[in-house]
Amino acid sequence: MISRACSEAVPVKGIAPFLLCGLVLAGPAMAQTNQAAKGRGPIANTPDQTLKGSAMAVEGDLLTVNGTAVRLMGIDAPDPGQKCKNRYGHELDCFKVATAVLANMVKGEEVICTVTEQDRTGEKKGECRVRGVDLGAAMVSRGWAFQYASLSPVYQKGEAYAQSKRMGLWAGQVEKPWQWRSRQLREKAK
Repeated sequence: MISRACSEAVPVKGIAPFLLCGLVLAGPAMAQTNQAAKGRGPIANTPDQTLKGSAMAVEGDLLTVNGTAVRLMGIDAPDPGQKCKNRYGHELDCFKVATAVLANMVKGEEVICTVTEQDRTGEKKGECRVRGVDLGAAMVSRGWAFQYASLSPVYQKGEAYAQSKRMGLWAGQVEKPWQWRSRQLREKAK
């Protein structure tokens, strides 16, 4: 299984294939259940919506499941155009890397999403799983996304683990996505 998954890993410029493969293949032991998202509130006064099927990673925290976009609740991954530095100080496109990691997790797998919220722009948010593994928890515990503590503390342990092991984005230097977005807005306003 490991050799098959590694041979199918999406190549990412600036990342050693074995490093990316190792991070993608970390086992379900790192998965956490997003209990905070369950029963959080209906979408337009209806029960939680379940989507099943094949998925594509659009961003490190955004999937399309059978064409329906679902943002992974409680996490935030690097945004388009966001750069970071690896442990050697070389710049890389952390948006592309995070997206590739999520893409490898869902490739060829059935994804089951429980959509519990829809924001004012119509974007659906929820918890998505592959083979019972919470994809949000997997992204955070591998270091390719950050917990959004103000929305949910459920991924706190996974983030602490990734940070302590210097995994993913924690291996080098990166600005948290919400801080990067705020800085981009401030710079545009000047």
